[in-house]
Amino acid sequence: MMKLSVLSLALAAVAAPAVAVVGMDAKSGGAANTGIASGDFTRAPLNPALLTKFKDSDDLYLRLGAGVLAKEYEDALDQVDATQDAIDAFEAKIDAMDPANPPTQADADALIKELQALDDTTLVGEANVDFGVYVPSKSLGFGVTIGGYVVANGDFNYDDADGQLVNDALTSGVFDPDNLKSEGIAHAVAVSELALSFAHQANLPRVGDIAFGLAAKYQRFDSYLYTANINNYDNDDYFDDQYMNDKTAFNMDLGIYKPYGNWSFALVARNLIKQSIKNIDGDKVSLDPTVAGAVAWSQGMFTGTMELDLIEDESFVVEGDAPQLLLARQYARAGMEVDFSHLQLRAGYQTDLSGNYGDLLTVGLGISPWDTISLDLAGQFGDDDERGAMLQLGVKL
Repeated sequence: MMKLSVLSLALAAVAAPAVAVVGMDAKSGGAANTGIASGDFTRAPLNPALLTKFKDSDDLYLRLGAGVLAKEYEDALDQVDATQDAIDAFEAKIDAMDPANPPTQADADALIKELQALDDTTLVGEANVDFGVYVPSKSLGFGVTIGGYVVANGDFNYDDADGQLVNDALTSGVFDPDNLKSEGIAHAVAVSELALSFAHQANLPRVGDIAFGLAAKYQRFDSYLYTANINNYDNDDYFDDQYMNDKTAFNMDLGIYKPYGNWSFALVARNLIKQSIKNIDGDKVSLDPTVAGAVAWSQGMFTGTMELDLIEDESFVVEGDAPQLLLARQYARAGMEVDFSHLQLRAGYQTDLSGNYGDLLTVGLGISPWDTISLDLAGQFGDDDERGAMLQLGVKL
């Protein structure tokens, strides 16, 4: 019998070694994943140029963060549980062949209905964990980030032949769930990263202060594709070598940060070198370059920001008719933070200009006594049971 099914995909996301979603830190997550212009050196993974933005008392920041974002997980898990129960119940009746309670056409129809419902069962998820050390400076700020990210998709397909198999069992008295043709598919790509970030602030004629940042990244890509009969689907097999391909590569991010009075502006280009990997079936997925721009305004304890993806992101869009990971997207985001010195409240809104993903509302809370130890929490809420949660611990010296 299939165990955990769609849930195994979510567990796989957090069980994969050294994975994290870039930009999914709790500070930015509470403000709709913004921060390339409104953040400071503690958010250098979003924009390496931010290593030049700090207070005079800041010397070092250490952070450890984790997060997960999943869509349609409640409906998916409910449907998988219902299908498992229906298979068990029908198999038990066939095996028993109790004259007082024989299997009926209604029993067969109930199982077929649950199997057919698998066609509408999917789960899309991301998960993260990362660790970073950042030393700010106007002349040469630097940082180290160990992390990466994983995107995963669980999908189930109904096979019409299963209807005949179930109906035949009523007359033959034989039902072997291993002969079901309906299947479960788990598809994921994990990108592990070691990033070295550097930044320098210059004073240019007619421009004034402007910061430039570079993040050089060593990346490892792991592509997973696991397909199994619905009765034999086993999450323990998910990371077997036979279902995985991997490769390593070099990449880089570039960032610009420009302060101007209460305003700040930023431009970030990530993953400038396009990288691709094929899964075990030969289907190719790529990590494409992206470019985002942002403007932020601060006054007193309030900061507001708007960010826009300047090009459509087609990373992890599978070529051909193979099971998809992600669809093309181009996000516009608006976020805000109110800083009460030892307490920060955040909120934001994200929308996909490509129309492939629903809107996302976010909220966040930061606790930072004496601006030394910090705990940041974020929640994200969208359509189709899309829910996200993030946590980040930090120490500033």
